[in-house]
Amino acid sequence: MNPATIINSLANGILTAGVSLFMIMLYRSDGVVKRWPMTGSVLLKISLVATASGALFNCLTLSTPATSEIMLNCGLAGVFAWAAAFHAKLLKDGPNSKRGSGNDRRDTEQDSRSEGPDA
Repeated sequence: MNPATIINSLANGILTAGVSLFMIMLYRSDGVVKRWPMTGSVLLKISLVATASGALFNCLTLSTPATSEIMLNCGLAGVFAWAAAFHAKLLKDGPNSKRGSGNDRRDTEQDSRSEGPDA
């Protein structure tokens, strides 16, 4: 089997799982997407289902597309895997977690102001 086919199949498998988990987290019963207007919610759902279905079909057929499409699939797999992991952590820790994201300077500035001069 061609190495490009293997890379594409792995990327599409990760993409399918990532998009599926992302959808589950977005459309849970207390999710913010439930409060969106119906057109936005339905459009997002159709787009995510199309992405997951296309990736699953590519994975099952073991297609070998052009190099640019393989790169695109790898990038999308990374983005959706990160989004699923980020939302899983957010749901686990809760939106008001004291730990902060660690990626935002405002988190550390706010923490240092709240501790006072004696800290």
